[in-house]
Amino acid sequence: MNYIKSALKEILQLCGGELRKIFTDGGVMLLLFGATLIYPLIYSFTYAPEVLQETPVALVNQNDSKHTRELKRMLDATAEIDITMETGSLQEAELSFYEGDVAGIILIPENFTSNLYQKEAAHLAVYADASYMMLYKQVYQAAAFTSQTLGKKIEVKKRLAKGTPTEAAIKKSNPVAFESHGLFNPQGGYGSYAMPAILVLVLQQTLLLGIGMRGGTDRELGAKHYLLPQKASLSGALRIIFGKTLAYLLLYIPISFYLFVVVMRWFHFPQAGDPSDLFILSIPLTLASIMLGFLFTTFFKNRENSMIFLLFTSVPLIFLSGFSWPVESFPFGFEALSHLFPSSAGIQGLLKISVMGGTIKTAMPEFIELWTMVIAFFIINWIIVRVKMKRLNAASV
Repeated sequence: MNYIKSALKEILQLCGGELRKIFTDGGVMLLLFGATLIYPLIYSFTYAPEVLQETPVALVNQNDSKHTRELKRMLDATAEIDITMETGSLQEAELSFYEGDVAGIILIPENFTSNLYQKEAAHLAVYADASYMMLYKQVYQAAAFTSQTLGKKIEVKKRLAKGTPTEAAIKKSNPVAFESHGLFNPQGGYGSYAMPAILVLVLQQTLLLGIGMRGGTDRELGAKHYLLPQKASLSGALRIIFGKTLAYLLLYIPISFYLFVVVMRWFHFPQAGDPSDLFILSIPLTLASIMLGFLFTTFFKNRENSMIFLLFTSVPLIFLSGFSWPVESFPFGFEALSHLFPSSAGIQGLLKISVMGGTIKTAMPEFIELWTMVIAFFIINWIIVRVKMKRLNAASV
């Protein structure tokens, strides 16, 4: 009983000591609190509009007729694009495109109306920057939807002119009705798509960076390892790991609530799941990130090393998480690599709960994977500290 009390007292003392070091280190404070507060707001404000609207487009009308004028009105009425320039010269439109005045060009060719009257296919050309997928999507969708709608409208008029009843004319002009219903993100918003992954990555990376800076600082001050005291027993190693883990866990419980509940609701990003399930998922996510941070401190001999290495990993980790590109399509070896970082399972779990409206049972594979990481990283840290302690004690004899 006394042993348990002594262990708990030491763990709490270590936790308090680590918290004091954190709160007296401006760089660590900036990462753990400044970055977690500011980065989500910057990204959320940027992506708050969700979809691009009124994308500036040039219309090249080489066939001025009632049909092309109607087509122009229909194009301009869409929410996706805004016809800011109309000309008969493709070269003039291209010049505006390359100068950045418009994001796309829609070309109505000379034979557009004649092809309609001759019952031939009338073509509409669309030029857009395919390297900018969001702009390309808006221009292409507006042109495709409008041209299809106009085609059906003309077909209905032709059938009505032949004496076909209105209802029959409408059905024959569109024999196969197509309906599209987007699940989980019906408006196709980019913020709803990207922000859950960004928030998980903010939690993981700020923890890794903060712990890395703390470890680098201790190494600069002469410590052999961030988790290593000058002389201690094996049980002391466990207490150190538990004590320092508790310090970061206490800090990140409210931070997790801020990231996954406050930010998501404030900016109206999808929050279909129960916040309690998000809290349950965030515990192993935070613990796995802490343990991975402890492991990384083994390789950092100063504060700057952690910043250089971990900032470099942020973008690759987005792709390894599987939300921007299917895991099944990863090259050989990359899927296994993705399972070494808590963010991969964390992002997939958050998507299942917050976006898809599932429960912790739905995200059970990710939940188990995160706890597996916690245990695995803990054991590795314990072994590293044990080996270094033996060497330190042997050297001091």
